[in-house]
Amino acid sequence: MPGARDVLITGCGVQSPVGLGVASFWEGLLAGHAAARRIERFPVADLAPNVAAEISWDDGDPDRAGALALRAAHEALDDAALGRGVVAPDRCGVALGTTLGGMTILETWDAAVRAGAGPVAGVEQIPYYAPATRLARHVGARGPVATPQLACASGTHAIALAASWIRAGRADVVLAGGTDLLCRFVVAGFNCLRATSDVARPFDRDRKGLVLGEGAAVVVVEAREHAAARGARARACVAGIGAAADAVHMTAPDRDGAGAARAMRSAIADARRTPADVGFVSAHGTGTPYNDAMEAAALRRVFGAGGVAVNSIKGAVGHTLGAAGALEAVMCVRVLESGAIPPTAGLQHVDPACADLDLVASAPRRTTARLVVSTSSGFAGANAALVLAAA
Repeated sequence: MPGARDVLITGCGVQSPVGLGVASFWEGLLAGHAAARRIERFPVADLAPNVAAEISWDDGDPDRAGALALRAAHEALDDAALGRGVVAPDRCGVALGTTLGGMTILETWDAAVRAGAGPVAGVEQIPYYAPATRLARHVGARGPVATPQLACASGTHAIALAASWIRAGRADVVLAGGTDLLCRFVVAGFNCLRATSDVARPFDRDRKGLVLGEGAAVVVVEAREHAAARGARARACVAGIGAAADAVHMTAPDRDGAGAARAMRSAIADARRTPADVGFVSAHGTGTPYNDAMEAAALRRVFGAGGVAVNSIKGAVGHTLGAAGALEAVMCVRVLESGAIPPTAGLQHVDPACADLDLVASAPRRTTARLVVSTSSGFAGANAALVLAAA
């Protein structure tokens, strides 16, 4: 885009099964821990009292997904040294993706109706955009606010949307990422699709399905000149964004990987680079037979056989749906900063059909990568990709 502004990531925040906070999240990934589960109570004492008062970890919490996102956002804001008054409210936006973030209150409402109870408190939290608007309210963001809801690619699309707002001059700072939760509807739905397993084994010959997780990740996406004016540290650059649809099936991916490949190529071209410049790819890597075979085909299309190091973190954190791409983006930021690639938890015996991929398996790997790709694929063939560059 002629005249577009450079886009930086200046802060990161994470709530995940493998660790609460970016430091714990990163340590868990490097250790190869497999910790997909429901996140237990997290400390809220460091939040403002009016924020902490809204967060309940009872099973009936109407906006559990929003609470996860709120905690991740506060860490990201602290990391970016962005307090109130640092950015003009009408120049600050929120792009927060989710798949089923509003489902808990629907389950509560359904149970109350069946029990013959009266009106249910919290019905205003039913819309899936509620976590984004709640976050905007708490940080005073009066710029653009949106909730990309593109299944498991939602978090990646949210960061791409934030970058496009910054580029176009619609905002100077955007809180972007994804959040999702475990609830009865989510578990039952994926079980009906016969897509779940007791252990996630991305790209493994014995993979049988995904393991569901929950979590949130938020990054502060900021215009370079705005960050420079306030002396902010740049953690990474959002160099390219891309998206492409399969238009094949409501749930199954296009098995030849053409859509995912188009999304990655589009993001790389947007960054004005070539596939040879990419040193690492964070794969969607769900551990389902169809997804991993499709991704292997897509990676071959773009990078050739063994052309780039690849991992998946879903063996560690589980499939966190709308939060997945955002968690993986934070992981990519840490790869660029640390020069280490976490292993793919659960990968023990590489599927012969994926043997020509350069998979990071049993232990972390050192890397000199200065350009990385994070790719996501959602139901109905919603593919998205980000290119992140070292700051």
